[in-house]
Amino acid sequence: MLGAAGAVGGLGLSAPSALEAQGAAAERPAALKSEFLLDMILETGGLGSGPVGSRNIVAVTGGTFEGPKLKGTVLGPGGDWVTTVSPTLRVLDVRTIFLTDDNQRIYVTYRGVISTSPGQERYWRTTPVFETSAEKYAWLNGVVCVGVPFTVPSRTSYRVFQIL
Repeated sequence: MLGAAGAVGGLGLSAPSALEAQGAAAERPAALKSEFLLDMILETGGLGSGPVGSRNIVAVTGGTFEGPKLKGTVLGPGGDWVTTVSPTLRVLDVRTIFLTDDNQRIYVTYRGVISTSPGQERYWRTTPVFETSAEKYAWLNGVVCVGVPFTVPSRTSYRVFQIL
């Protein structure tokens, strides 16, 4: 016995996929869409060490951020708890506070990875998350973002994009 799928296939017709059979939309996104949110330039201090063998703590002592919808300064103290997973992979865990130019506070955390596989370009991405009770900036509580580093001497800098 062939069953329904075998009978359809025997007639030269294709059987519906599992998603189509469940009524899923045939359209799938071709790519992510994003828009520029802000540039973040962090001032960092010396390395500390933590009790977990491969963890370093880097102080975030200040900085600035600026984009079309918000700008201000980065308040210290903050920090980056960097875990060295292997010689080619580090995991970032950063926490800091933004103070907007209109005196509103936004708590910022991000995880990230820095991968430096031999023979390949360094891969470095972060995923900032924002928390605020400021009504004007409450929209930040519900966005997904990706940060991509850029070079500013003696600073850690990211261009942050909101994923749409």
